[in-house]
Amino acid sequence: MIIYLVTCDKTSYILPATIYLYKKFYRDTPLIRILGFKKPLLPDWENVEFISLAPKQETIQKWSKYIHDYLITLEDELIFFALDDFFPIDYINKECLSYVLDYMKNNKVGFCNVSQEPSSCKKRNEVDNILVDKNYFVYKRKKNVGYQLVLQPGIWNRKYLIEALSINVTPWQFELNRAHWANNNNNYYNIATSNFPKENHMCLMPYIEHSALSSNWPNKITVIGLKNNIVEEMIENNLLDEKKLIIGGCDCYVKWSKSFSKNDLFNLSKMKGNNSPFCAWFIKYKTYYI
Repeated sequence: MIIYLVTCDKTSYILPATIYLYKKFYRDTPLIRILGFKKPLLPDWENVEFISLAPKQETIQKWSKYIHDYLITLEDELIFFALDDFFPIDYINKECLSYVLDYMKNNKVGFCNVSQEPSSCKKRNEVDNILVDKNYFVYKRKKNVGYQLVLQPGIWNRKYLIEALSINVTPWQFELNRAHWANNNNNYYNIATSNFPKENHMCLMPYIEHSALSSNWPNKITVIGLKNNIVEEMIENNLLDEKKLIIGGCDCYVKWSKSFSKNDLFNLSKMKGNNSPFCAWFIKYKTYYI
């Protein structure tokens, strides 16, 4: 299955770091196709291709059209699809991947979110039916739930994704506006993997659910959940600029350091208060820190 990473000229500098992590954690080296405009500077890596969607991006309002017009030229039934700045943080669960691919090929599934969010915990009340409950957890999502579609890493039925992209929308409009379309689409339903209800469940591919780049933290890159030794490895390979690295996101973050520990994450969750994002981040990412 080909991994498609969507980029733009403004964010393409993050691609070497993102691709490095996909190559590290996917185990079997996949073909990675970058969909963008101006060809970015990338290391000379095998199995990485760049597809130019247009000489330049005329307007962000037609973001979906560029991708739609490319996807209709393909024949793949299923594709792995994501924006360019979501960092994988752990190895892919190959058994879960095999199950999901087989299930999607034999059922009318439009989209599978591959990480620990959306959560299957009872508070979210979105589990329609449990499909697998062993060392990994897969469930059918109810209709009429929030963020039915996201541009974070996931596996898509290509025809379903083409239909979702058939109107002109920005990436932000896609996740908000097309959720209504997805919730009312009776031809397909969506599934998700999760590390709930038990903490020892592995989802299909853990990743940082905050995008690495954001206008909420300009000129910074969040690496929360990415193990310190891997961050150091990427700094040494000139894939990340240590001066720009933060742990957290929005207006709730601290500067990254190689000594950052699980205790630091816990203390921040207590210091910032029960409603702080650090409380949720501690639960999600504590196993990735010593």
